[in-house]
Amino acid sequence: MTSSAKSVTTTTKTVNNNTGVTKSTSVKSSGGSTTVTKTTTIGSPKATSSSKSTSTPAKAAGAVLTDTRWITGPNDTRDLCAPVALANALLAATGEQASSGAIERLYRRAGGIGDSGVPVPSVLAVAAASGLAGCRLRRYGLTSDLASAGIALMELPGIPDAHAAAIVAGHAVMWGTEVPLDDLGAVILGAWSLTWHGLDA
Repeated sequence: MTSSAKSVTTTTKTVNNNTGVTKSTSVKSSGGSTTVTKTTTIGSPKATSSSKSTSTPAKAAGAVLTDTRWITGPNDTRDLCAPVALANALLAATGEQASSGAIERLYRRAGGIGDSGVPVPSVLAVAAASGLAGCRLRRYGLTSDLASAGIALMELPGIPDAHAAAIVAGHAVMWGTEVPLDDLGAVILGAWSLTWHGLDA
C-alpha cells in the first residue's frame, strides 16, 4: 500500500491600496510536481482623506455625516457654488442627497445660465418655492451668528470672486472639503439660517 504525497500550498498577496488591485500567487507542490496559479482581483481603493480635493471629497467634520461624502456636483467645472452649497446644507440637515441634475435645475430656476453664477438669495427663494431633492425650505433669513447659519457667502484669499459654502459644525464646506472657519481667513459677506420643512428649529 502506498501513501499519497503530501501537498503543500503557499499563497502570497500584494494589495495596492491606491488602485484596489490585489495580486495573488499560489504555489502548490505535490509529489514531484508544482503548480503556480496567479490571480488578479480588482476591488475598491482604500478610502483616503484628502485635504483639498474636488475628485475625492472629504467626509464631514465631526458626527454630522458618517457614511456620506460632501457634494461637489457641477461646481467641479462651473460656477455653481450657491446651489451646491445649499445641497450640502440640505445633506447635513436631513441626510437627503441632491443629484447633479437637481442642482442644475435649481441653478437654472434661480436665473443661472452657463457659468454666470447666481445670487444666494435667488437660490434660497427657489428652494423655498420649488424645493431641492424633494425637500423645501420652510424659512430662511440673514443672520450675523455663523453658528446658526446653514450657508454663507464669503471672500476668500486668492480667489477673485465671492464664494458660497455650506456652514456645518464650525466648518465651511467647499469643493467637497470642509475647512474650519477659523482657518479660512475669509471675509463673510452674508450668512443665512435655514429651516427645512419637517425639521423644527
